Amino acid sequence: MAKLKLPAFNEGSLLQRTLLYVGTFVVGSIGFVALASLLVVTIAKSVLPARGESSEASEDSSDKPAEIAAATPGKPSSKLPRPKRNKPAAPAEPPAEATP
Repeated sequence: MAKLKLPAFNEGSLLQRTLLYVGTFVVGSIGFVALASLLVVTIAKSVLPARGESSEASEDSSDKPAEIAAATPGKPSSKLPRPKRNKPAAPAEPPAEATP
């Protein structure tokens, strides 16, 4: 049976070996970035809702409280509104003068 001989990385001139190393690094980097981006996009698609569903879901959820409130106009709310805090305006003090 014939023996398969692969080219060794230590054969050839310095320029050829350098180009081989750089080319191998570039191909490996592109492969890694492609695989990582594919993984991130796949995970994001599975976690996030589709565009059409998110807008419909937000419209439905925003309409539900309004529908409930309109359905029970005579019933008082069990929640009391929070009082608004008025922040007193602090008078501006003049800067302290330095005494010599």
